[in-house]
Amino acid sequence: MNRWAFWRKRPDTAGAAQSQLPTMVQRPAALYWPLDALQVVLAWLLPSGAVVVGALGQFMLALVLLAIGFGVWLRLWRSRKRRRVASRSAR
Repeated sequence: MNRWAFWRKRPDTAGAAQSQLPTMVQRPAALYWPLDALQVVLAWLLPSGAVVVGALGQFMLALVLLAIGFGVWLRLWRSRKRRRVASRSAR
């Protein structure tokens, strides 16, 4: 609940706040239009965040499947190599 009752007058904070704030140097607005234009161009060229996350997810899935496929291929190649050595020694 508000600590100021209806019959009490609030202290004047507007005058005190203005006297305490340091004077800021006004920058010209012409400095900011290249940044605004860059933001518009990037928003138009770059896809949204969901598209980027989806593309990264598909790329990671492709890497995982590639690693699994390489592991299967390596396992088959080693077993073929072992069978070839075993068949030579049996002769």
